[in-house]
Amino acid sequence: MRQKLLYLFIFLLPFTLMAQDIDRIKVNGKVKAPVGEDIEGVSIYNISSQQGTITKENGTFELEVAENDRVAITALQFSTFTVIVDKGVIDSRNMGIYLNPVVNQLDEVIVRPYDLSGNIIADVGRVKTIEIESKLNLSYETLNFDYEFADDQYSAIRGNAAHDAFHNGQEQYGGDILGLVAGVFSLIVSKKEVKTTVKEQNDEIELVGRGLRQRFGNDFVISNFDIPAHLVNDFLYYVEENGMQREYLKGNNEIVLLDFVHQKSIEYNKQREEN
Repeated sequence: MRQKLLYLFIFLLPFTLMAQDIDRIKVNGKVKAPVGEDIEGVSIYNISSQQGTITKENGTFELEVAENDRVAITALQFSTFTVIVDKGVIDSRNMGIYLNPVVNQLDEVIVRPYDLSGNIIADVGRVKTIEIESKLNLSYETLNFDYEFADDQYSAIRGNAAHDAFHNGQEQYGGDILGLVAGVFSLIVSKKEVKTTVKEQNDEIELVGRGLRQRFGNDFVISNFDIPAHLVNDFLYYVEENGMQREYLKGNNEIVLLDFVHQKSIEYNKQREEN
């Protein structure tokens, strides 16, 4: 049995080394779309290398790829689709992606054949968005002062008829010893629970921080999010403290994570300019 496993390992070793030794080159890319379509913030994610980037305001991006790599393109207003990097992209070191919205909703995205210059045309279905218009003013002030709600089966019971009957309608004074003891006990337990929760939160923050720095190196943050070199660490702390969740670090949430960090970079740079 051991010999069989050894032979299998020796047989698979060259393929493993080949997969690890794939040489990727950096290509310049640009996403284009009809006038009026937003081409900033489109996620370009290399599934094969598990690295990605986001388009700038003019739709340009840089990405390291190899021939036959699978690249996923995700835009909020269009259907997500995947393209295969071909020889034309590698030879020209350019990847032009034209998003062609279609009138009819497509069951799948149609990617037209590439040309020798690395250009890709994709007929993509537009993602439907829903705008909710509420005719009700649901502010705190309106709900408390402007609207009147009738009692129903979920309304609280006003008064306590059994209590009033037992005490002949007289108010009872004096301390509720059992209630007082229970209250003190609950406070003690609450403090212990809070201590545990704080420790867990600190562990969670530390774990998320390490994961974030493993995914986004200094060079990547500087070149893709327009963050100055001396502020990279401060920016990553900003991301941690403003909505970063552990779930974003999972493998199937790479695009979600990339988009989240991109949005935070916009917020961070805006605050930096205002200050």
